[in-house]
Amino acid sequence: MHMDEEYIKEYFVEVSRLTAVCRNNTSWASDEYSDIEIGKTYHVSHIGVLRSSTNIMLSEMGMKVYNSTCFDLYEDGVPLENRYSQDPRFWAPHLHKLYGSCRPGFVEDSIVKNSIPNILREIEEKYDVRILFAAESGSRAWGFASKDSDWDVRFIYVHKPEWYFSIDEERDVIEALLDNDIDAVGWDLKKALMLLKRSNPSLMEWINSPLVYRAEKHFLNELKPLAQDCFNPTKTMYHYQRIYMKHDERYLQKQGYPMKRFLYYLRGILACQWIEKYKTLPPVSFKELYEDTVEDERIKDGIRELILLKSTGKEKDMSEVPKYLVDYSLPIADHYSDIVGKFRPEVDNSGISERLNRFLYEMVTKGTGI
Repeated sequence: MHMDEEYIKEYFVEVSRLTAVCRNNTSWASDEYSDIEIGKTYHVSHIGVLRSSTNIMLSEMGMKVYNSTCFDLYEDGVPLENRYSQDPRFWAPHLHKLYGSCRPGFVEDSIVKNSIPNILREIEEKYDVRILFAAESGSRAWGFASKDSDWDVRFIYVHKPEWYFSIDEERDVIEALLDNDIDAVGWDLKKALMLLKRSNPSLMEWINSPLVYRAEKHFLNELKPLAQDCFNPTKTMYHYQRIYMKHDERYLQKQGYPMKRFLYYLRGILACQWIEKYKTLPPVSFKELYEDTVEDERIKDGIRELILLKSTGKEKDMSEVPKYLVDYSLPIADHYSDIVGKFRPEVDNSGISERLNRFLYEMVTKGTGI
């Protein structure tokens, strides 16, 4: 069966990382495919999961449509089995619209409960690692995602012990840039702990994300106190100051304070304010951050309105923020640009290297009998 381009846009999703191995030439619907060869591997260009069936298109076969029951599907060489039918990444736009109209929030819930757990399992199988912790990073974790914001999955993983006893330098990052707006990036445990010792703010945010997809309880219970003891307020203030300066120079001054970029900018400013006030890591939740640091109720209401507009709009919305919010933020930004070089609270992290080394050894050798 051949379909036109409009039909494909409505009932298929374009993919680049799927392959299909033909296992028979006849589907449950009695479709017969004499042009495909049993046992042969094909590249999947489009997939469309519908309520009662799933169809695919093969790069080698142009615009012809096949029923998925004739194939075994793989993503980056990892078998998908039947999980793809429950994975919103592969649902046809038609199905997204159907669920979106009758079951608000269903698609997002399915991504959290099905897509992301499936991805984590597939990463473990493909790279032969154990994922200790996975959480959301970025605007979804901060609480001001748009309707079409990407999913930024960040994780920490551990290899088998022998991986750590090699004189060769091995890659310590896993990047799975997936189809359909899910971006999964992970760091090996040793790399993560080295960065933790340096008070890496991005890693600190992962650990404290309000949206956690997976966490070994013992691992997280031990990691959080280590993170607190590694925290360096000076380095972290520099980090957030660079964030708001970057957004000001690259976007706000050139584009007239678009909503998305202003929220990133304001979050950096208020994070600096939190650090000066408490000498601790700012909350990942933007709501918690601005509710504490902003005293003016009019400004709080304005921020709430921006977040509401962004949550109901699209990621590339260029709507400008009200001038009174800009006027509020500029003096605060100037203040922290002035004091960041003088902000030097005392930090005591004596003995932290020994504790991190011991934790690394414990997690790598866990369950191995070493």
